[in-house]
Amino acid sequence: MKKYTCSSFRILLTGTGLVFLLLLLTMVLSNAVILLGVRLGFIVGKPDSPLIPFLIQSGLISICVGTVLTFVLSRVPLRPVNTLIRAIHDVAGGRFNTKINLKHPREFRELSESFNQMTAELAGIEILRSDFIANFSHEFRTPMVSILGFAKLLKKGNLSREEREEYLDIIIEECSRLTALSSNVLNLSKVESLSCLTDVTVFQAGEQIREAILLLEQKWSKKNITFDLDIRESTLSGNRSLLKQVWVNLIDNAVKFSPENSIITVRTEICGSHFLFEIRDQGTGMDEATCARIFERFYQADLSHATEGNGLGLSLVRKITELHGGSVEVRSIPGEGSTFTVILPAWRSLPRRAE
Repeated sequence: MKKYTCSSFRILLTGTGLVFLLLLLTMVLSNAVILLGVRLGFIVGKPDSPLIPFLIQSGLISICVGTVLTFVLSRVPLRPVNTLIRAIHDVAGGRFNTKINLKHPREFRELSESFNQMTAELAGIEILRSDFIANFSHEFRTPMVSILGFAKLLKKGNLSREEREEYLDIIIEECSRLTALSSNVLNLSKVESLSCLTDVTVFQAGEQIREAILLLEQKWSKKNITFDLDIRESTLSGNRSLLKQVWVNLIDNAVKFSPENSIITVRTEICGSHFLFEIRDQGTGMDEATCARIFERFYQADLSHATEGNGLGLSLVRKITELHGGSVEVRSIPGEGSTFTVILPAWRSLPRRAE
C-alpha cells in the first residue's frame, strides 16, 4: 500500500507541476509583454502608474488561483489511473478476483475490460494449479502409505510365505502405480509445453493401433475380453510417439471398465479429409455430468478408486489430439457402455509447421 501511495503521489505531483508551470509561464509572459509595452510606449501608461501594482497583484492572484485549479482539475483525469494502479497491486498480491469498472473515456473502458479478462484467466489458472497440487499429493500419498505399511509388516519376519508373497505383490503393484502416475504427469507436462508438433513423420495408423492392442494383451486376456476390429489401412502424419499414447490410453481405459467376457469394438475410417478412430466398450457407462468432466486432469468417475488409474490418461489424450489439430469426444449411456471417438486431420490436409 505504501508503494502504491508513493507511485500515485508522484504521478499526481508530476501532472500538477506540468500544468502549473504552463499556467505560470503563460501568466509571466503575458505580464512581461504588457510591462514592456508600457515602458516602450506601445501601451498607454507609465512604469510608476497604478498599472504596475495592478499587474503584480493580478500575477499573485493568478498564481494562487491557478495553483488551486490545477490541483483540483489534475485529480480528475488521474483518478482512473489511480484505480488501475491499486488494482495492479492487488493482483500482484495474489488477489486475482480484483475487478475494475472504468466507463469513460472509451480507452479506459477497453482497458478495464482487458484487465478484468486477464484477472479472470489468472484466477482460473490459480484454481487449476491448486487442484493439481492437491490431487497429485493425494494420488502420490496413497500408494506411498500402502508401501510403507506393508514394508513394515515384512520387516517383522514372522510371516508365512504366502503372506510375504502377497505383501510383496502389493508393494510391486503400488510401485507400478507410482511409476504410471509420474510418467503421465511428465507426459502431460511435456505435451502442454509444446506450441507446435515436433518429430512429424508419416506412418500407418492401423499398424500402430494393432501394436497398442497387443501391448495390452496381458490386461485384456485376464478378463477374457474379445476385440472386434474393423481397422482400415490409413496413413497419418504426426508425432508417432504421442499418437501411440492416444491409442494405448483409450484401449487401456476400455479394458479397465469392461466386464469379463465382454467385447470391445475398434474401428477406423477416412471421412473426407479426416481420420476417425472409434472404440466402444460394454462397461457400466457414464451419465452426462461425468462425460462433461471425464477429460479433466485427475478426474475419476469411480470415486471409490476401485479401478486402477490416476485420472490423467484421458486428459493426455485430449491434449495430444488438440495438438494435432483434432478432437476427442465421448458418448455414453449408463449400463450400456461408452464410445470414444478421435478425429484427426488426414495426413494430406494436416497444417504444416510454420517455418
